Amino acid sequence: MKNRQGYKGYVIEARLSELKDGGFSAEFSIEEHDGSGVTETQFYLPDTFPTQESAIKAAIQAGRQKIDVGFERGIGSREGLRPLFQEMA
Repeated sequence: MKNRQGYKGYVIEARLSELKDGGFSAEFSIEEHDGSGVTETQFYLPDTFPTQESAIKAAIQAGRQKIDVGFERGIGSREGLRPLFQEMA
């Protein structure tokens, strides 16, 4: 399941996966669109969530927090969130 939301000129895309033992894992990406294309930075939330709604809400909230405090574009952060990819081409 995916959920995309605009925030302060960025696009946050939350994605989740159902876990075999119950619950959901979540990840999100932050996209920055400019004249030269799109820069996407992806993050993985280390927690598990009881419902789809709680997983999406947490991913969107984490994306907003990353935008608010700043992050290095194109490189995932290790500040409480595990990166999925170090750099997107």
